[in-house]
Amino acid sequence: MKFIKDILLFEIQTTGPESDKDSIIQLSAVLIDKDNLLEKDFFNSYIRISMLEGTIAQHAELLGIPYETMRKSPKIYDVIKQFHLHFGNQALLATYNLSNVLFLKTAFKKAIVPFDYNNHILDLWTLGYIYTLNYGIKKMPTFNTFLDYFNLKQKNRHNSLERVRLGAEIFRKIIKDA
Repeated sequence: MKFIKDILLFEIQTTGPESDKDSIIQLSAVLIDKDNLLEKDFFNSYIRISMLEGTIAQHAELLGIPYETMRKSPKIYDVIKQFHLHFGNQALLATYNLSNVLFLKTAFKKAIVPFDYNNHILDLWTLGYIYTLNYGIKKMPTFNTFLDYFNLKQKNRHNSLERVRLGAEIFRKIIKDA
């Protein structure tokens, strides 16, 4: 199957579930080629949201990275600007969790960068739900359901880059079977 546009699959790690209260501490994305669904490019950045040593240490521990890596990470404003410059706005955004879109929009607003992506978002959860119905999988189509179904292994469930790459592999397998 070929798509009209390249697909920008993104994943975030946050401090909590509320996009208006919580913050992104890691933003990762892979750009998937519209013709062969292979990774063309990627982006990964940790995001420092506090100067407090305890908070930085807590986020580093959650992400499984060294304290110094988190401490030296850029602020959300710089990360969003880098992300937008890196990919532009021509790809179709895709994610497994639509609250990720709310977090991303909020981050773009904080960075004073226009969120000028197409309003159509490829909702990978819905795609997965239809797949489970068609293939008789008797579980909710969660990320972990597909990891198990396709026999994929995850090392760190809090690492957005690993999750987005696994998500891209799940997406490829679903499209191949469709």
